[in-house]
Amino acid sequence: MEIEVKGHSGCNIEIVNNGKDLFINKSTNNIEYAPRLLKQAKKQQEASKTTYQHIRIPEIMEISQSDNGLNVKMEYIYSKNFIDYFEDAGFDQIEYFVKALKIFINSEIAESYLKEIEKQCLIDKFLDVTQKVAQNEHINTDYDVCEILRKSANVFQELDNTIQIPIGICHGDLTFSNILFNGNNYYLIDFLDSFIETPLMDLVKIRQDSCYAWSLLMYRKKIDGVRMAIISKKIDLEIDNYYKQYEWYRKYYQTFQLMNFLRILQYAKEPQIIKYLKDTLKSML
Repeated sequence: MEIEVKGHSGCNIEIVNNGKDLFINKSTNNIEYAPRLLKQAKKQQEASKTTYQHIRIPEIMEISQSDNGLNVKMEYIYSKNFIDYFEDAGFDQIEYFVKALKIFINSEIAESYLKEIEKQCLIDKFLDVTQKVAQNEHINTDYDVCEILRKSANVFQELDNTIQIPIGICHGDLTFSNILFNGNNYYLIDFLDSFIETPLMDLVKIRQDSCYAWSLLMYRKKIDGVRMAIISKKIDLEIDNYYKQYEWYRKYYQTFQLMNFLRILQYAKEPQIIKYLKDTLKSML
């Protein structure tokens, strides 16, 4: 089976036939990546205990560790990826999808509480990003990247000493590519630990795609670009307009989106990806 959407994780992914049943086998022999995959699997395992309207979370059936790495066995879902789904979906189906996203994120907000965090938390994460950029030979001497880091440093320094956001739970990587589409049910995969567990991060990640079309860069086949742009804009406007009711979203979304793309930049290697990230970050700044 050809994998049409590629990513940057350190995992091998296989669809395995076990008698009459299919399941996903996700594994890594990378000892540095294994702890991250373990956290992802356990976070998804915990999230699957909660029932959400229209949102489903595939069962993690087994987690096995060895000296050679880590293996995660996950329920297989018959589904479409976001591109195949969007190319066939009518606007009523897109409305239904947006409704499901709102229900899921609203449930996260309900399970969280407003908390003041020190801006130093963001500054420390930014300093970590700058260290990783310095170690990345593909971008560490790039003039544009240096300017982006300089201007970004000012953004984080100019924050109030404390910022108030909801702290609690989040998916952590809620992009279109981590959603499987099965009729009017939507399956969330590839949960990720975030440096701050906040529903704001899920709004940042969904808009990473709806506003900035990040996941389209991972797609290898031809697409109807006009249709994808129309649908993405519709989703983005509905999400943005709805969550503007929250002061923490209005005040801090842009700052967290900036941090989000900086964290992607630190690992960038391919020229196409580097150019996209530089252009995106310069437009934000």
